[in-house]
Amino acid sequence: MSFSRQEKFLSSGRQNQKQRTREALLDAAMTLARDGQSPSIAEVAEAARVSPATAYRYYPNPGSLWADVASRMQITATGFPELLEELPDDAEERIDKIVRITAEMQFADEAVWRRLVRAALDRWFDQANAPEAERVPIRGNTRLEMAHLAIEPLADRLTPDQMDRLANALTFVYGMEALVTTRDTCDLDTATAIDTMRWAARALIRAALAEAETGTP
Repeated sequence: MSFSRQEKFLSSGRQNQKQRTREALLDAAMTLARDGQSPSIAEVAEAARVSPATAYRYYPNPGSLWADVASRMQITATGFPELLEELPDDAEERIDKIVRITAEMQFADEAVWRRLVRAALDRWFDQANAPEAERVPIRGNTRLEMAHLAIEPLADRLTPDQMDRLANALTFVYGMEALVTTRDTCDLDTATAIDTMRWAARALIRAALAEAETGTP
């Protein structure tokens, strides 16, 4: 089933029942991932107590399933309000809050987030040789949007290009890939990993401001 046909199926008829089935499949996928499994669509269907044929109508391949899981778990302004409530005025304090809450949430559900990293890589390989017009985004840009939100107070001290570069750099030090790096490359425990992410984010802001003040590139 193509993406457009899948969306047409999900938007037609018996909306409440379809939504319940979709949620059941997502819940099952996340439960299996938390148990350390990398389930197929058929295995997810069995865990959700629906037929494989039904599951494939919702998710024609594992990539589409995990993309939906990622959308559900993604931090957004409307879906994670406590992250945006009463943000401090200071940019360092803002990014510190965003990085800390994001990291705590992801480490608390580490197996699922690792599965989402794998799904993103699988999507890249699946369409690596596809024409540009047929490719779909590998990842969302919520993390980048949150970084831009954190550094808004610096808009009068940094140029637009400097703001963009800083926001881009901040995405390197928190999120799914940072979780994997701190665990697998650095062998850090959760508390130390989170502290390191927070330190790196603050250090990037200070470096950007120092460069802006001295005029160095």
